[in-house]
Amino acid sequence: MAALTVLGASPVPKIFATMEAGPIPGGINPGEAWLESHGHSLGHFVDGTWLKPPGRMSLECKEATTGRTVAAVPAGDSSDLAVAVAAAAAAAKAWVGLGAPQRGQCLTQLAATLEGDRRGTMGALLALAGGRPLCQTLGADLDLGLRLLQMPAGGAQLGLPGLEGWTPLGVVAVVLGGPCSLPALLWKLGPLLAMGEWSWGDNWGQLAMQEQGGDPQ
Repeated sequence: MAALTVLGASPVPKIFATMEAGPIPGGINPGEAWLESHGHSLGHFVDGTWLKPPGRMSLECKEATTGRTVAAVPAGDSSDLAVAVAAAAAAAKAWVGLGAPQRGQCLTQLAATLEGDRRGTMGALLALAGGRPLCQTLGADLDLGLRLLQMPAGGAQLGLPGLEGWTPLGVVAVVLGGPCSLPALLWKLGPLLAMGEWSWGDNWGQLAMQEQGGDPQ
């Protein structure tokens, strides 16, 4: 208990009364820091760039547990959709041309990136968006999501039986209702990307992940 007091953690009875997760080690929330680095103003992440069309109404992204606004995004319209589809169609040609083994390697590298230096930021952003304690977003949501990305990546590298001669369809739209968990997102995206499809989606949490991973949008 003395050690917890020195670290600034709540006493045990208060923790059970309030169900607070306790302080983040180091005292800095990496998710909050990431949002601060973007001025708490995001956009539509397309082709490696945040699109922020002028004159748009802003939509607020709220922290799940407190309801406070943590970021804002511009409302999208058909012009944003057209840009995203065009970028996905252009990227799909190169993605299919890589071949399954190399696609699997790219997805494995993306998972390793998210599991490494980006892990704390990803977990903190998931906690803000979903309202789950950080220990759960790191130990459950993030780890499960990465496994759902690594499994199809491994299958693409090894070659799954029964898929000989299979041809990718091309661009696939993934529409997600918010809040959407990372496992739910990667459960859909992982197999699509591994098998040669290229996808675009709609979810502010996934956009943050994709910018950090530097891979498929």
